[in-house]
Amino acid sequence: MRKVTLDDFIMPEFRGQNPDDYEFRGDGKIVRKDRWENGIHRIHTVLMRAGVMPDEPEFEIDDVVKAVRSLLDKPDDTEQ
Repeated sequence: MRKVTLDDFIMPEFRGQNPDDYEFRGDGKIVRKDRWENGIHRIHTVLMRAGVMPDEPEFEIDDVVKAVRSLLDKPDDTEQ
């Protein structure tokens, strides 16, 4: 039988991760600092695969918003 280590007390999703990459959300949950950036990249990939956005690594967030609006048939406005 192996010896118990500090990692045995750490939640599996955080084992081996760098604490500098995480922060506390308002509700106290630990989340990645780059979650919004990762999310917009995932949305861009979905839109790209759907043929709504070009297959280019560089894009602007406004272009992603416009592509989503085009799928929803919403007018292009500046509402948040």
